[in-house]
Order: sequence, then C-alpha cells, then structure tokens
Amino acid sequence: MRRPLNAWHRHVENWQFAFIQENIMPLGHTAWQGYLTQGRGLVTRKVSIIEAASSTVSGDVMSENALYIPASEVAIYLKRYGLKADVTNRLTTRVQTYCPSREILVFMERRGEISISLLTNLAIAPPDCYRQVCNRWEEFYLEPRSAGRSS
Repeated sequence: MRRPLNAWHRHVENWQFAFIQENIMPLGHTAWQGYLTQGRGLVTRKVSIIEAASSTVSGDVMSENALYIPASEVAIYLKRYGLKADVTNRLTTRVQTYCPSREILVFMERRGEISISLLTNLAIAPPDCYRQVCNRWEEFYLEPRSAGRSS
C-alpha cells in the first residue's frame, strides 16, 4: 500500500521524491521566475518540521523557505554546507548546462541532510508551472500578490 503524499515528512526514507512530487508547481514557478530575472541558477528549499505539540493543527506541520540562487552565487552558497570541492564543481558546472525551460535543479536540506536533484522529463515544464501558479496564486501562497509580481 502506498502512503499518502501528504505524510512524506513523517518518514525518513524517500522524503525527497515525495516532497518534489507534492511541490512540483511551486518548484517550477521558483525556477522559471528566477531564471527570467537572474539567469541560470539553483532552486533551494530548506525544509523544517514543526511538531504538532507546538501548533494548533493536528499532525505535523511543514514549513519551507524557497530561494533562487543565481549561477554566480552557487559556489558561495554551497560553501556554507561544507560540501566537497568536487561536488561543488560538478554542481556549478551543471548549473551552466541544464535546460531551464525543461529541467529544474533543486538543492534541499532537511535536518542536516542534503539532497541535490536534477529534475528532467517533467510532466509540466517550468514556464507552465510559472504561468499556472501566477494564474492561481491564492491556491499556492497565503500572502497577497505583490505589485511587482506578474503573470
């Protein structure tokens, strides 16, 4: 039996796959918006879990912060995580060669565990994620759309 996707954060194994599957639209939106405004780069997600005892909601609550790191800042960003030089070099090279209109490069950190994924063969391309999220903003984000955000 497959566990529900919304329970991904309660399980240690394969949390990355379920997280990506559940959050592909916001990931694609962040990737394409970042590419349009800053050029090639890397989508980063710091995922943290807030235990139910500290919230008013039953079950665990997930909090995520998304950033887009432009290519010129990727090496500096990765240095904070103490990654080996060869990993950093491969990732900065990949930032220069991935296809922004069809692929997403994602760096995720959860409880000190780092996961780096190149998402390919996507069912929905980053430009389409961007358009759909912009058109349906209230479904994805709680804060109101800023005047500078376009669809």
